[in-house]
Amino acid sequence: MNDEKKGMLAAAAAYFIFGLSYLFSKMALNIAEPSILLWARFTVTFLALNLLLLTGVGKLRLRGKRVGYAVLLGVLQPVLYFVLENYGLKYTTTSFTGLISSISPVFATVLGALILRERPNLRQWVCIAVSVAGVMLVSAGGTGGQNTVGGCLCLLGAYLLGAVYTLLVRHISKEFTAFEMTYMMFAVGFVFFTGWAFAENGAAAFPKLGAALSDGQFVVAVLYLGLFASVGAYFLSNYSLGKLPVARSTIFTNLSTVVSVLAGIVVMKDPFSWVHVLSFVLILAGVVGVNLFRSREEAA
Repeated sequence: MNDEKKGMLAAAAAYFIFGLSYLFSKMALNIAEPSILLWARFTVTFLALNLLLLTGVGKLRLRGKRVGYAVLLGVLQPVLYFVLENYGLKYTTTSFTGLISSISPVFATVLGALILRERPNLRQWVCIAVSVAGVMLVSAGGTGGQNTVGGCLCLLGAYLLGAVYTLLVRHISKEFTAFEMTYMMFAVGFVFFTGWAFAENGAAAFPKLGAALSDGQFVVAVLYLGLFASVGAYFLSNYSLGKLPVARSTIFTNLSTVVSVLAGIVVMKDPFSWVHVLSFVLILAGVVGVNLFRSREEAA
């Protein structure tokens, strides 16, 4: 299997895992507040990465490398991205969230074309639009509510930072391995979210964490989020960005919408209609098309 196919499989697997993470996050947030959940999640993630390091499965060779760029990855994502996204989700409607998330691959693709000179061809742009239309269609049935200016700006900021993050990964992927980038990201995330938990809860942080860990559902959710959605999915995403142009890797983001909606239908018994079928077809057709209609430069 060549690097291109490995990159596509890695991206598909990463966003499949990300798609299920919404369900597990919802489960955990019914038991603990966000600061406690994020502290627990990133503690599990950082411990797992260090275990991989100690057993020799993961390698960390940073000497002579531009470590500042790897630290910046962690500042962009998970720190700033998670903070902005959480506040954005709190103060906007589901439909608006779906709309903004659907155009995040567009942000990344435009920046990739401007900065990295990775320009999609016309057929790829059409397929990106088709996939975005699919996400917008399924998001149109979101719950009501009110959007605030602050919430909208937080979501826009989160997804713009996500686009910058993808470009930075692409830029330094020849210098750092996928494991090194993932390790540095979550080292920064662990330090920040541990500090946030204590800043927000003070001495009550440990009792709150202990109470949450006494619930088996919370433990399962944290293990999934910490091991699969953090270590696994971000490693696969970073690996994919090292093998594929930005447009072809980030378009798989929309797969997470399909997975999260299907998980809600199967597990949470959410309603299912022909709109879901049509939106899934559009999303999948767009993802396949972007990766099928490669530019001449890529084909060469």
